[in-house]
Amino acid sequence: MRQLAIAVVLGALAAAVGLLVLRRRSAAPSKTVPPALRPGDIDAVLESDRLTRIQWWLFGLSVFFAIFLPAYWLMEPTRMTSDEEKFAEESIERGKKYYAPSIDPQTGEENTEGKDCARCHGINAEGGSNEFLNPNTGQRSMVQVPELKSVFARYEEPPEGFNDARAFIKETIERGRPGTDMPTWGVDFGGPLTDQEVEDIINWLESVQGEVKIEAGASGQQIFSQNCASCHGQGGSGGSAPPMTGGGETRQFPNIDDHIKFVSEGSKPGQPYGTSGMGTGGMPPWGNSMTPEQIRAVVEYERTL
Repeated sequence: MRQLAIAVVLGALAAAVGLLVLRRRSAAPSKTVPPALRPGDIDAVLESDRLTRIQWWLFGLSVFFAIFLPAYWLMEPTRMTSDEEKFAEESIERGKKYYAPSIDPQTGEENTEGKDCARCHGINAEGGSNEFLNPNTGQRSMVQVPELKSVFARYEEPPEGFNDARAFIKETIERGRPGTDMPTWGVDFGGPLTDQEVEDIINWLESVQGEVKIEAGASGQQIFSQNCASCHGQGGSGGSAPPMTGGGETRQFPNIDDHIKFVSEGSKPGQPYGTSGMGTGGMPPWGNSMTPEQIRAVVEYERTL
């Protein structure tokens, strides 16, 4: 529709220019009197067939625009929706390339646009592992990196200060997570990714969201390692989230049902939990992505640390 409109406008301009040229050629210009000073045509000329032809041209153009403008107005929402879908698809495709590793692990093919997110979080955002050098202790360790296929569900109720899960995910990517192996990615904070590249990656992540399948019969320790250790550290040693070792969880939650409820609902900013905890909003509601049985298994494991 846009191309048709442009063609119509250009055609109208060309016709107008053509009519002016023909009119100038058909006139008998004086060699001595400038055009602006020549006398105008008399009424007999002005009200001749020329007037009729001009009126028919104006009538035709009026009919054309009376049909074209409403039709264009009716088609515009569809065109805009189509363009938005096209832009979204292009953004997702770019995000997929940015998320992917710089070297394909199977083919060895180089991806010059890859930012290596998949190296830690898994090719399909299913999670993985990474060797982490703790800057505070100088110790190296293998840490579990969380899956991202349910990250929107995990932060359906985002921490305080964020309107939705997307805003929190963007902030996490741009700023990183101090104390963990998640580095800063946003260019505004010293990272390599522009705002558009971050948006593209988030759009791709949103397109692959789905139910995360935890292996049937997985133990509480296995579920903890896959989902919780990225913040709480392997074995609950601590990281960006508090440590759990030394029986801390049983002291915090003497009643196991309170512990299960907290893990299921997550922490609420400024709201106390357990015997001495104060929520920050960083703990997501795991009830959105785990079954009650899985949550109980994780809680039982945490209470043994």
